[in-house]
Amino acid sequence: MAIEDVAVRREVILPVDRKTAWAALEDPQELATWLADEVEIEIEVGAQGWLRWEDGEQRHAKVEEVEPGRRIVLRWSESDGPETLVEMVLDDVSEGTRLVVLELPVARLEAVATLLDQGPRFSGGAELRTRQGPQMVAALA
Repeated sequence: MAIEDVAVRREVILPVDRKTAWAALEDPQELATWLADEVEIEIEVGAQGWLRWEDGEQRHAKVEEVEPGRRIVLRWSESDGPETLVEMVLDDVSEGTRLVVLELPVARLEAVATLLDQGPRFSGGAELRTRQGPQMVAALA
């Protein structure tokens, strides 16, 4: 199974500097202009909140990681659905700021971490270091 079959990845170039883009990622009202119709969450590690869409879908969210000015990782799920990690990363580009949003199922990340823990038999003899949790998102992008 290809990563595209389990991951959602979107990328956009924002015609603003990274500081301006980051301010928009930290502001629930700004997030509600493109990520969901309503957003109630503070962007700080451990904070919990929710996102709601016009069709009634709602997801509980928790902020897992924040790298100020660059990266936010949320863990979210519908009340009866599987958890996913959503990583939002900002990078400087000549046209402004690139925003990459990547969503991966937590169960898939845990499965990959388990394979990495099993070591060389899956790596053709090469030594692998295990990276678990949200750091796996960047590794699989």
